Amino acid sequence: MREIILKVLSEVACGNTGTCQINLQSESAQIMIADKLEKELTPHIRLLLENVLCGGSDVADCDDDDDSCCGGGCHG
Repeated sequence: MREIILKVLSEVACGNTGTCQINLQSESAQIMIADKLEKELTPHIRLLLENVLCGGSDVADCDDDDDSCCGGGCHG
């Protein structure tokens, strides 16, 4: 998850241009960053949860039609 968070923060930081700064005290900036983090982390969290709930099958490579998948449709 650390890599995902760092990737999102890097994207928010306007690349390496040095021409923008994010005011982390700004509510709109906090919401924007939280939305981007949620979008990137949600699929990862779903896979982790399915892995725990389905007894450790390799859910990263399965789809809803795969017999090794729990069939809950919670990844996609």
